Amino acid sequence: MPEAAASFRAAAALRPEHPVVWFLLGVTLRTMGRAEEAAAALHVALRLRPGHHDTLFHLASVHLERRRPDWALPALRRLIALRPSHEGVAFALGSALMALDDPEEAERAFRLAALLQPDGAAVNNNVGAAIMAQRRPGAALGHFRRAVRIDPSWPEHRKNLGVAQLMRGELEEGFRDYEWRTGQAVWQWNRSFPGKPVWDGGPLAGRTILVHYEQGLGDSVQFVRYFPLLKARGARTVFECQPPLKQLLATAPGIDVLVARGETLPDFDCYLSLMSLPYRCRTAVDTIPRDIPYLRTDPEQAALWRGRVLGHARPGELRVGVQWRADGGDRSIPLDRFEALSRVPGVRLFSLQQAVGLDELERLGTRFGIVDLPGRRAGAEGFLDTAALAEAMDLVVACDSVVGHVAGALGKPVFLALPWLGNWRWMKHPDCTPWYPAHRLFRMARPNDWHGVMLRVAEAVADEVRRARS
Repeated sequence: MPEAAASFRAAAALRPEHPVVWFLLGVTLRTMGRAEEAAAALHVALRLRPGHHDTLFHLASVHLERRRPDWALPALRRLIALRPSHEGVAFALGSALMALDDPEEAERAFRLAALLQPDGAAVNNNVGAAIMAQRRPGAALGHFRRAVRIDPSWPEHRKNLGVAQLMRGELEEGFRDYEWRTGQAVWQWNRSFPGKPVWDGGPLAGRTILVHYEQGLGDSVQFVRYFPLLKARGARTVFECQPPLKQLLATAPGIDVLVARGETLPDFDCYLSLMSLPYRCRTAVDTIPRDIPYLRTDPEQAALWRGRVLGHARPGELRVGVQWRADGGDRSIPLDRFEALSRVPGVRLFSLQQAVGLDELERLGTRFGIVDLPGRRAGAEGFLDTAALAEAMDLVVACDSVVGHVAGALGKPVFLALPWLGNWRWMKHPDCTPWYPAHRLFRMARPNDWHGVMLRVAEAVADEVRRARS
């Protein structure tokens, strides 16, 4: 391959006006993984031969490989106008538009790709994905089901079908198909314990089951509620959690042995990933465990932080804990969007933010009157402090993150501000969730509209103040 590239370079030096030489050099360099050089050669080829279908396609593909969909878009649009049936162009255009957060246009491109390749599983799956990104899970179901029928062995498509079902509140079917997530090549939370079987939902009496964490901190806090169901089946339970959560989850009921990842595991008979518990326990909307609160704070820590909070709040003020930064940019709320909330009379804001997002607090905290109490510890002890601080609040306003789950598990009222495409766990209900009855959900009316969401949050908090004073 390097010899071919050298030969084409030599030919281009001899015949720089010849587009085929530059095209072949670009394709060769792309095959070698030298994307930047390939793009440069293909640009020359296109200048010498404008509108050449294969040159446009390869140039766009190189830009997509370089994660520059904005650079790929002009070539793809030009090619699809010249030759919409060109193999792969509609699919590539849809992929570029999805990367540029334009799911409506992406849907049109993927639908064209599906017309040209009706039996393509990936194409039908991507039509569904574009529709899902528009918050239309019901309309996406048929496309995911078609992808599954075409290729029933592909885990990504089955998992996507499960997510769409979960978003619609079809929990039994959704959790069944969501099990396929573990077969994805990109799935990083699978564990293997040679000689130990995965629990299949069968009898547990007299057996020890290891449940290991999966995905984020908030997932562990949300789904740890299932351990009492395992105890009710007669199991001895072991939970392997993320190290930062160990001290906080020590109060969760139904866990006989709690270990942090990296610590020595006791012997066990079978195991399961935490987020497979809803499926194995045959969860439906009306059987979600709702014994809340299921976490407790240390009484001494709770009294300590409550005293500190009361020392910074005037009598009669509504104490509101705020948290704006999540481990995920789409779920994080810019702190400046909290300005309307900061102006609500009769409210005292307290920061619940841990570690990240403190740069925004330093810049805007004083202006918004947000109290950042000193003395909070780092690591696992920091979660104990955050939980005790949340318990001292009358209300928590948060983005979709672990803090919202902790406050919910403590039974505190939470106003949860969600991004446009909320996570499947919040389902389709406009403002409530069966997972946390004290939660109130605030959904975007249009994409990226944090301003509108937080205005509605501020209005709702003002109503709470008026209600408390009446």
